[in-house]
Amino acid sequence: MQLKKQLLGNFLLMLFSTAITLLLAEFGLRLLAPNLASEPVTSNQYNFYRYDPVLGWSNIPDARGVFSRAEFSYPLNINSLGLRGAEIAVDKPAGVRRVAVLGDSFVWGIGAAEPELFTTLLAGSLPSTQVLNFGVAGYSPIQYYLLTDKVLALDPDVVIISFCLGNDFPDAVYWNRYDYYKPYARLDESGQLVVDGYPLPDIKKFPARYDSGVFAWVHEHSYLVRLVDRFMRGMGDGLDRHGQKGPEDFEEGDIYLQPDKASTGRVVQVNAKLLEALSAAYLARGIPVIVLAAPTKCELGQCYTLKGRSDAARSLLKRAVSGLPVTLIDPADHFDSADFWRKDAHWNASGHRKIADALLPAVQGALAARDGSAPLGR
Repeated sequence: MQLKKQLLGNFLLMLFSTAITLLLAEFGLRLLAPNLASEPVTSNQYNFYRYDPVLGWSNIPDARGVFSRAEFSYPLNINSLGLRGAEIAVDKPAGVRRVAVLGDSFVWGIGAAEPELFTTLLAGSLPSTQVLNFGVAGYSPIQYYLLTDKVLALDPDVVIISFCLGNDFPDAVYWNRYDYYKPYARLDESGQLVVDGYPLPDIKKFPARYDSGVFAWVHEHSYLVRLVDRFMRGMGDGLDRHGQKGPEDFEEGDIYLQPDKASTGRVVQVNAKLLEALSAAYLARGIPVIVLAAPTKCELGQCYTLKGRSDAARSLLKRAVSGLPVTLIDPADHFDSADFWRKDAHWNASGHRKIADALLPAVQGALAARDGSAPLGR
């Protein structure tokens, strides 16, 4: 009996010591590892994505769910064609115009419910016009280029390329981005565009594993659980095994911090070639192309080590499209902190409204030129 009591006492002491150790570890991580701070599982846009052997990842057709982060929550729908928004037919209805919008998370609309999206606002301002949202978070000009056939299949009258100033330059030239793999662009010895990176590794992280149940709650609230989970995922993903491809002497911050650096110039050249190929594919069919310089918090000086507003990425994009028969729309001067979520880096409803207002005259003019008629009114 005495032995049983001793064993039970030792067991309880072990449980108590373990609990105290875990609590101390949790407390220490909260103090020392703020990068483990979690958003709800539904904050991960990749819950709406699947592995794509050509693009890296793509929207899951007919995906439905609620997208939530600390500052916002709203229903999110992907239609059967893999586009965010309402269902549309493949064949364009008679008398209807279509505007196709390519872009990353700013177009996909992190931080914006469907009625707030600039694509929705544009559609509401243009009579008999569908605005097709081809946005996918993490995409860059290389994926915009590879989507050309899909876009053309829906017979657009105008194409808008939303170029994210904060990250599209580096996103186009790196293989491993945002913990996933994607095609990347480079120039060969003769300066010709090359699409590289295949076959793309399938690291099988779509969707998040903890979308419901008790463990989902624990995962959302415990830094320690997230640390262990991150470690285990890292072991299984093989990201280090596959490594990185792309420019070795370039860092993404160089776009803002070292815009005159030689390697930055080469990255700009790659993006210029992509934009040239993109615009040529549509212009060959008489489809006007609008390039949107999509502003980020970097333009406000709120990234890297910037001390104030920066025109660096805007100037580099202007250089990249110089000489191309496209319309460049740059609304950054009209943006301030109030147009972004405070914690999140994306536009809020105010930002989307400003984007819609900036694009509307150019889209009206492009549709009118395509149609051979007077500009369309509100």
